[in-house]
Amino acid sequence: MDRFEIVLAQFEPMITSIMNRCRIYRDHELYRQAARIGLWKAWTKYEDSRGDFAPYAYRCIQGAVLDELKKESRNEDQYIPAESDTLEVLIKNNHVERSGTHILDTILESLPTKDLQLLILLYIKGYSYDELAVMEGLTIGGIKKRRDRIMKQIREEKMKSRKKISKG
Repeated sequence: MDRFEIVLAQFEPMITSIMNRCRIYRDHELYRQAARIGLWKAWTKYEDSRGDFAPYAYRCIQGAVLDELKKESRNEDQYIPAESDTLEVLIKNNHVERSGTHILDTILESLPTKDLQLLILLYIKGYSYDELAVMEGLTIGGIKKRRDRIMKQIREEKMKSRKKISKG
């Protein structure tokens, strides 16, 4: 395996270059590891009769990084961020209480009906972004932007309520 370690050391600059070309800006170690695995696969499958190793390695490394990007993209579309889980738990369990009334109930009542309906469809009924985009006649990005705006509004209201409780 010493030989592969030498190859890996020689090709680290190429891995960095590929990551820059693919515009990897987060999870660097995840993609660097995928690139290293791509290099290892290229090293194990390489045959001298097919030509130079460097172009073959480049394609294998780039393919491994792009495959990992696709996989991560699919995961992001399927999974809802943890913040949504918190909202769902708060809605179901009503953990946030203040003298008999629920702060979250008060905040949700202050939302426009359309925004509240979006939260219910998204977090309680479990509609996907694709389904909501079709229903609302918006893009998936538009639905996500609207959700982000609503969540920001809820957070701000929650902070105001906490400040009132701590002062009162």
